[in-house]
Formats: sequence, structure tokens, C-alpha cells
Amino acid sequence: MKILVLPYTHALSHISRPLLVAEELRRRGHEVVFAGEGPKVRFIRDAGFQVLPVYEPDPAILFGNIRKGKMRFVTDEVIEEMVEADLALFKEVGPCIVLTDGRFSARISTHIAGIKHVAIVNVSSTEYRAEPYIPFLDFIPDSLHIGKARDLLNLKLEISIFDRVMSVFKRLSRQYGIKTLVTATNCLTGKDYTLLPDIPEYFPTKNLPDNYSYIGPITWNSRLPGPHWWPPKKDGRELVYITMGTTGVADFFEKIYDLFKASEFLAIITTGAQSGKLRTTEGKIYVEDFMDGDLAIEASELVVCHGGNGTIYQALQHGRPVIGIPTIPDQKFNMRRVEALGLGKTLFWKDFEKSPERLLDLIKEVLADSSVRENVVRFRELSGKYDAPRIAADIIEGLG
Repeated sequence: MKILVLPYTHALSHISRPLLVAEELRRRGHEVVFAGEGPKVRFIRDAGFQVLPVYEPDPAILFGNIRKGKMRFVTDEVIEEMVEADLALFKEVGPCIVLTDGRFSARISTHIAGIKHVAIVNVSSTEYRAEPYIPFLDFIPDSLHIGKARDLLNLKLEISIFDRVMSVFKRLSRQYGIKTLVTATNCLTGKDYTLLPDIPEYFPTKNLPDNYSYIGPITWNSRLPGPHWWPPKKDGRELVYITMGTTGVADFFEKIYDLFKASEFLAIITTGAQSGKLRTTEGKIYVEDFMDGDLAIEASELVVCHGGNGTIYQALQHGRPVIGIPTIPDQKFNMRRVEALGLGKTLFWKDFEKSPERLLDLIKEVLADSSVRENVVRFRELSGKYDAPRIAADIIEGLG
């Protein structure tokens, strides 16, 4: 079976998940081809896969709009160009199944081409999430005992508004005769099947259809060898692993470097190649563009991150608490769940900019909290019950 994989290759999180699934499919004898144009496609090529070029939205514009809270995250013309690029690629490759992660044109293009489509997408980006994405009705207090009704109304309103603002999806659906309308809310999901790289205890759903399945977390296993300085010289100090993924804010790293240089903590900082100014200070701060996150987290007592879903799950798989500094709505959504479940704390970007020292206070607070330690151990056990690449490959083979 020939499978075409379309991740959003400007974000490592959207590459790593389908890459692990693709490796499992390749082990089973299937032909897997990727497409993308971002600089991080080198990780795909390093894994031995062919990568074809395909048009993708400019990450500076896309993430800039999202960070500014704009519901109209790209123009209609970008969506239309993506659909055209998809269709040209389908003709070139001739896949049996298209697997996507972050390709919001694929539900439309695979319908036009008559190709089966499976998508990897978090619960937060589906219409079946049980928690509001942006809780703008949270001014209504829980003491009124109408929390469920409030959240349901919040969900309906935010979905309706988002779909209306990004009406291009419905317009194209009608243009191409798609009966189940593609919308801004469901554009990242699969036409035929949706794989949720989550666990229900972390991200609950409501009214989930039969063609949606929890498969468990898929976290990046970089297989990079340990840096030349590994292991870090802890000397009884607490080690903090700091990463902002590959969609972070560049000037964060200079701020965090200066903060930890004067702190009592030992730190590992991975920049995602977003800052070239920092240098390792042996025995104090270790800096790398990329490294094996599992290696770093296992050696650390706590993870500071952007609130990305993959990093949070990776921390929980090692039983480590999280402090998130989110800058986009997805990350804020994730961190609300972290706090609600007692797995860590949130420090908003504006608060970090105003008082970076607040981060050090939060680290001490979280590390001293025995209930947080108990909670993260429980979630380590829950997430360990899944073999996401195997589950995903089984489902994809069942559709072929």
C-alpha cells in the first residue's frame, strides 16, 4: 500500500508524530512518501524517507496571526493554493491513503481526488472537545452550579464564530459537493478517520464518532546521541529542562539564560535552532539546538516549556511536572488542563516578561508540592498503556 504523508513541516511537532507512524508502516512493508518544504524536513530524510516539495503556508504569517489571536489565520487564497498543490501532488504520487498532521486543506482535496484520508490531530482541534478552547464565559462563577451549561454554550459559540470567520472551508465544501461540510473547526481532522494522540483522562471528549480513536501520545524520539558534555554535572542540584519547541519566541532564550545563570538551578536549554547566541557554561547551563528530549527529561526534575502538547506528554511519560509559558491559544488550552489536573503551573508570557524571577518561584513551588508528584506519576502510568504508532498503523491498514 502506498501512503502519502503531509505534515506541516515548519513545526517539529507535526513532523514527529506522523514520522513515528510512518516508520511502523514501513516496517510492515508499506511504501511511504512524505511531502513538505520546511527546513525541518531534514529529520524526515534522516529517517530514510523521500520528501517531495509541496506548498505550505508561511510559518511567520500563520503563527503570527495565531499568536495575535486572529481567527482568520490564513487568507482564502492560501487555502485554495493548498488544495491545488494537494491535487497536483496526488496525481504525481498516486497514493492509496493520505496521512496528514496539520494540513488543513486535506479534507477537501482528498474528497475531490477520491482518496482515503486519515489525520492525526489533538482533541483540542476537534468539535468533540469537552472543554472550551477559549473560556470567554469563565466570568460566570462555578458557585452558580451551571458550569456544564456554561461550557456547552461557550463551545457552541466559539465553534460558530470560528467557522463563520473562516467561511472559505464551507464555501469550498459546497463548491465541490462535500456533504459533510468542512469547517474551520474540523479542517484538521480526517475525512475517513481521525487519530487522537491524546488520552481521555487528559483531554476528554463528548459524542465521539466511531471513526475517531484515542491512540495515546506520540512523542518525538530523536535518537540523537547525547551531547559531548553528557551527562550533566548535577552535584546534588535540581536540574530543569527548558524547551520552547520550534514555534517559540526567540528572545525568550536570552531572558531564560540570564535568569538561570544567576539561579541555584542547573539547566538544559534546547533552542530548536531559534537562537544562536547562547553558549554552554559547563556545570551551570547546557545549551543545544536539538537533543534527545527523553534523555534530558529523564535526568531532570522539572520541565519548562511553551505548553506544547507533545512536550507536555513527553514530560508526563517520565513522571515530570510541567511549567508552561504559552504564547498561542493551543498552548494556553493545554496548560489549563495541566493546572486543572494538578500536573504543573502556567506562567503567561506577559507576566514572565514583567518578572522573569516569578519562574524560579514557581519551580520551587511545584517541586515542593507532593500532590503534583503523585499526579504526574499517575499520568505516567496512564500514558504508558498505549503504543500509539502500532495502534495508528493498525487503523490505517484496516482502511487500505
